[in-house]
Amino acid sequence: MDTGLQHRKKLAAMRRIQEAALDLFEEQGFDEVAIEAVAAAAEVSPRTVYRYFGTKEMLVIWDEEDELTPSPLAAQFTGDDPIGALREATRAGFAAMGEDELRLIRRRVALIYSHPSIEAALVLNGYEKSRAIAAAAAPDGDTLEVQVFVHAFVGGVLGAMRHWWRSGFATPPFTFVDRALTLLERGFTDPDRRNPS
Repeated sequence: MDTGLQHRKKLAAMRRIQEAALDLFEEQGFDEVAIEAVAAAAEVSPRTVYRYFGTKEMLVIWDEEDELTPSPLAAQFTGDDPIGALREATRAGFAAMGEDELRLIRRRVALIYSHPSIEAALVLNGYEKSRAIAAAAAPDGDTLEVQVFVHAFVGGVLGAMRHWWRSGFATPPFTFVDRALTLLERGFTDPDRRNPS
């Protein structure tokens, strides 16, 4: 079978499984739903769910971008204006999302920040993602500067998403990502930085 076709079929299956999982988690509660129930709802075997996602938390955390290796964001860290490049890349990414995609993100974010176990898994996933991005951005050796910058960016995005959830999703998500990037750009002691409240 064509590897491109295989990859598309895998992504379609993962989307279907995640959708079934989110439905069950919202209806019955994350802690009350077993992997076997998710598998039955998605009409796959429990083994398939574990093979694709590994853990129940990853059913919520997983994003299609996780399948891209290396991350397309890696290139944004190597130019003369990495903050500007990241700002434009994230702005364009959110602008390109349709309402269905934004609704899916809202569902995932609400579950993540309502359950400490999922949030903890997200932090670990973010750390691993940061390491991978830093390795791709500095292939000749992960310098301290690149490691710190990438981890700060990923942590900033996670903080922005938490703030988006706490705001009741009333403001477009890029607003909070932009504020996080501004903090990285100007520094936390800059008296002219935006009000962090």
